[in-house]
Amino acid sequence: MVAEIPLIDLDRPPPAPADEAVVRSRPALLLTMLITVLLALAGSVPSRPGLTRVLAVDEPLTAAELAAGSLFLATPAEVRRYALPAGAREWSRRFDDQVQNLWIDPAGGILLVLSGGGEQLLTALDAATGRLLWAMNSVDTVMITLSRGGVLTQEGMNGEGSLRMLDARTGRTRWTRDVDPAGFLGPDALFQGGGSPWIVAVGPIGDVVLFSYADGHEIARGRLELGSAPPADRSLPSNSASVSVVGDRLYVSRRIRGTASLTAYSMRPLAPLWQSVGGPIGSVSDCGPVLCVADTRWVSGVDPASGRVRWQQPSWGIAYRFDGKRLFAYDNQEDAQAALIDAGTGRELRPLGHSRQLGRLILRTDGFRTWVSVPDGSTGDLRVAGSVADVAAFRCQTGGDYLLCPTVRGDMAVWQVH
Repeated sequence: MVAEIPLIDLDRPPPAPADEAVVRSRPALLLTMLITVLLALAGSVPSRPGLTRVLAVDEPLTAAELAAGSLFLATPAEVRRYALPAGAREWSRRFDDQVQNLWIDPAGGILLVLSGGGEQLLTALDAATGRLLWAMNSVDTVMITLSRGGVLTQEGMNGEGSLRMLDARTGRTRWTRDVDPAGFLGPDALFQGGGSPWIVAVGPIGDVVLFSYADGHEIARGRLELGSAPPADRSLPSNSASVSVVGDRLYVSRRIRGTASLTAYSMRPLAPLWQSVGGPIGSVSDCGPVLCVADTRWVSGVDPASGRVRWQQPSWGIAYRFDGKRLFAYDNQEDAQAALIDAGTGRELRPLGHSRQLGRLILRTDGFRTWVSVPDGSTGDLRVAGSVADVAAFRCQTGGDYLLCPTVRGDMAVWQVH
């Protein structure tokens, strides 16, 4: 049930008698001018920092997406759109089979719905109206991303497969390319809203192809000497290799007969740039002034130009970019602790307890309450916007100025973050 906002009716005072109109006209005029000035000043002052709950839904949900001042949510049998911050339902659409997942392309105005059980169905709706655009069976199809008016999927098994780009509004195939489903596909930005201009496909033994995201044409091709195929879980046992892509660089971590090495490659053309032997290996990510390399022990800051280790942090297992100078890091413990650390030195700047990063927000859970912090524009430090109770913080999401969290009771709420 959508939470309703009570309306308060302020009755006007009765009109003044005619014989008092001349006496009170000047004070009334001054009062009107004063109210007008105060309202104008109030309008120029930013809203008070905090959290404002704008919507609550008290029924089982299967998926939800925040985008462009709207909430799209799915119950097992229905998909809806709500306007934010008003909370008014704009449209709803029934589905015969259970709705499992949603994807939204705000720029293209497309909402993609996955429904069904054994026979899954992919349905495209006009995000503004809920109108049906097209539908297709999605057996053996993995959704990669919906972005920039295109739907990128991967199909296949047993060493044979393909990438397929569909027009998001019509469902027609734009292009297809063969890839090995057992290999590496990236970069990470490809799966996180389709922000990459290209697709990197690496076969299990090292064949590399760089595709254009827009039209699928081949940009570059090369070969890495990976040896045997990497394990499915991307772990790094003896005699193994893993691949990471950051920007226009490809990184290969190897452990061969006990010797570890990290090698950086350009991708156009595929050519080695540097190699660091005996240093950290593992997943590589962009951490601003350094590359963060996370292995099974700790996280290291590596010089992007040379591979030289600038710092190592045994206290933290992995780190991600938070802003231009700080990283959000957490340890490898089951009950993980987090902190903000300096990107240039690895020095701990601020402990955060049991926290997770969600875009520009940091959610810290203490017991049944989760505190929401945002960067303060004037000080650069974190500012607590407010707190919410009984939410499943690991399932929260953010979009624009809104925070969505399911609760431990199974319902869901949306807050506007000021």
